[in-house]
Amino acid sequence: MRGNLVGVVFAPNGSELRSLSNEPKPMVNVMGKPLLAHVVDNLRSIGALRVIAAVEGNVNVNGVEVSKLTKDYWGTLTSMVKEAPRGSTVVFSSTEYYVPREAYEALLNTHLSMGYDATILVTAVEDTSSGVRVNVNGEGKVMGLGSGVGPGYLFLELMAVEPNALEAGGELNWGSIKAGVHLWDGWFTRINSPWSLLDLTRNLLSGLSESAISTRAKVSPKASIEGLVVIDDEATLDHNCTLRGPVYVGRGAYVGTGVLLRNYASIEEGAVIGANAEVTESIVGPRATIGRGSFIGASLIGPKAVVEPGVVTLTTTVDRKIGAVIGEGARVGANSVIKPGSVVKPGELINPLTHYG
Repeated sequence: MRGNLVGVVFAPNGSELRSLSNEPKPMVNVMGKPLLAHVVDNLRSIGALRVIAAVEGNVNVNGVEVSKLTKDYWGTLTSMVKEAPRGSTVVFSSTEYYVPREAYEALLNTHLSMGYDATILVTAVEDTSSGVRVNVNGEGKVMGLGSGVGPGYLFLELMAVEPNALEAGGELNWGSIKAGVHLWDGWFTRINSPWSLLDLTRNLLSGLSESAISTRAKVSPKASIEGLVVIDDEATLDHNCTLRGPVYVGRGAYVGTGVLLRNYASIEEGAVIGANAEVTESIVGPRATIGRGSFIGASLIGPKAVVEPGVVTLTTTVDRKIGAVIGEGARVGANSVIKPGSVVKPGELINPLTHYG
């Protein structure tokens, strides 16, 4: 490594997840910790001892410096690079795209081995119109970034930069610096809707190589665990519940008698799953409650939401399997049926026996 490694996270609040949670986007929980913390952990995994988050409003992650976010993406980047100590390499990431830590390692290895001034993580896609297109010449040199349509290289918002790449005015001049790409062919998730959190959870759980069951969890000897699971501190698994991994059960969560959790279910901190309920391919948010005998499929349940007994979220498959989004603090009355694709707004009250959507 050329010098110290400084990690920077571009973390706008966004509005994409507001139907699920009132928390700013960087602080929405995914498998027991905020989205921002996942990105910070990836930066620390490659040796970043100093991490700065460019955020809007009040965001707090242990050990992370906070800087004010401007609406100018590149302005934020260049100001952070200029503030880095002499000889540092800056790795710039974001909470807009999530890539696993292997992508961070691959990017940094390419950056250092090739001696680039700037290295961008890209992936080859059939249509670049949904994001930032990276223009690369035949020799692999970055010529610039912009918008475009059709096949090309999509910027995954992960980049390593040397401070000397900045001109006097604090800008990156792609034509005058040695800039290249690392082509990433692994998974990534664009966080642009509540449904994308299901994709992210699936990808993270798919990466499990072994189970991790806390010694501080209370697991009934009559509980059944199949496949890989993560069970956090103070979680309780009651008699005759079944976990068919990959599954995550968060700190202090309660999984009742006869419950079935399967297929990438994620039960966040302090959530309660009532007796004989089933949760599959879904996220149950912090301190949310699922009543006894309910079925939650391909759905997102927001923080502190209450789903009363006997509720069913129906699912359908178009481009992907979807159920429902039930927003923070909402309450769905007993024996209601929620149609596929429905969004129950934060704080909304659905009467019992309702066919919603």
